[in-house]
Amino acid sequence: MVIEMQSPILAGVGLCLSFLLAAGVLLKVMGFLDGPEVRGKHHDWKKDEDPALASDASPIWSNLDKIQWIVMSRISRRIAPLLFPPPQLNFYDVNEHPGVEGLCAVTIDDCFCRQDDEKKSMIKDVKALLKKGNAKVTFFSTLKYSQGKWREKQISDLLKDGHELANHCEDDREYDNDSAASFEEGLLATDNWIKKMTASKKTGKWFRAPSGKTSPAIMEVLEKHGMVNVMLDGYANDPHIPDSDFIAKTMLTAAQSGSILIIHFPEKGFREWNVGAMESLFEGLKKKGLKCVTLSELESAAKKKKK
Repeated sequence: MVIEMQSPILAGVGLCLSFLLAAGVLLKVMGFLDGPEVRGKHHDWKKDEDPALASDASPIWSNLDKIQWIVMSRISRRIAPLLFPPPQLNFYDVNEHPGVEGLCAVTIDDCFCRQDDEKKSMIKDVKALLKKGNAKVTFFSTLKYSQGKWREKQISDLLKDGHELANHCEDDREYDNDSAASFEEGLLATDNWIKKMTASKKTGKWFRAPSGKTSPAIMEVLEKHGMVNVMLDGYANDPHIPDSDFIAKTMLTAAQSGSILIIHFPEKGFREWNVGAMESLFEGLKKKGLKCVTLSELESAAKKKKK
């Protein structure tokens, strides 16, 4: 009886949310929900639709978006495998992999600094934040934002702290319409850079498709090179919701043993709100009894047999 009563209620809530989001998307496309600074403003170092500052984002759109991600954070483990089915990796279920008890992975996308100015870099700030939080993370590196003497020096310091690099391809764009050959070229160029930085001869295992968009060609190339597309069970659309507190709380709602969480790399003048979000996130994970480890460490723990 309880289930019968809840189903229509849940369906009604879902319908209302769908209507609100559809209306929001329409208004967004028409430009009515753009922030005051972002209208007509373009940067060659970012996607046109991404807000750089909090003032770029529309409060109305952000609040509509928050509703979606509040709901998603509560059901992420149910829907992630449907959105990103195997062989993609979303999380490790502690019931199947008891070794991940008390562990989770925070993965950081669009690393490291898209602006070609060392003064804009926040690599050192993030490094200090991770050390303070006693956290080890996996940096999904965008080749275009990772190369160069000053970037690579700071990235080397991160590696010395025990963090790891993973592949986010060559540029911050979707590759789902690329041919297999075109995608493979960008994938391997990024992998070669990671090999150089880590002094490894082995192709890296972890890849994340920008915007989570894959294609048969992408999956074919990943299988060819023994790579896995890593997705998530915890996210708060941080590139578009400039609210540190909301981002951290929403991700913490989803976080549990075996979780894979995603947040994006901040830099001065772009997504700076994620510094505060990261600090609160790592503090919250500690309070939940979750230790933040790299993806490779989480995988190793998942492979351990139950005693």
